[in-house]
Amino acid sequence: MADHGAWFADLLMSELRKRGKKSLSPDGVVTAAVLVPLFTQQGQMKVLLTKRSQLVEHHKGEISFPGGKLDDSDPSLLSCALRETSEEIGVNPNDVEILGELDDFYTVATGFLVVPFVGIIPYPYDFRTSPREIDELLGIPLEVFLDPHRRKETIMEINRLPVPVVSYLWENHVIWGATARILSHFADIVTKLRRPNQ
Repeated sequence: MADHGAWFADLLMSELRKRGKKSLSPDGVVTAAVLVPLFTQQGQMKVLLTKRSQLVEHHKGEISFPGGKLDDSDPSLLSCALRETSEEIGVNPNDVEILGELDDFYTVATGFLVVPFVGIIPYPYDFRTSPREIDELLGIPLEVFLDPHRRKETIMEINRLPVPVVSYLWENHVIWGATARILSHFADIVTKLRRPNQ
């Protein structure tokens, strides 16, 4: 990782660990954990996202973070996120430097509680994607999510209720739902780090 990437990671780790996270109740929903993987490529910080296959049970074809449902065998939510990341894209848990946690989020349509962890992964990396679960890996510049002009907010009716929906467009991909809300939340934290007096 470039020196400025290491500096940014240290600053972000400090911020995530001191800010405290918003936790949501797991009652009546399925608990899942995801990894928000960051890496530096040619001096640019990027977020690694996956395009889910049409073979998975939930969120077919959507852009998401690596992660999945908490299993009884998982000793912790972090272990779940790292296990799922290893199974989906082949990243060894020992190769992930965990910086901290983001706030919990609910998925509106599918009834999941999503617990996100932010981690740095080495790059280049010998990713090994699960063909059953993942169609494509996307390394998207972090700047995409820091640019307010790329963020779109609309209202969608779900279960007869108006629900605000955040989305981002990158190349030919639309990133929306809980993934976009997590990225928007993460972008807010990063933006405050860049402007500490605001």
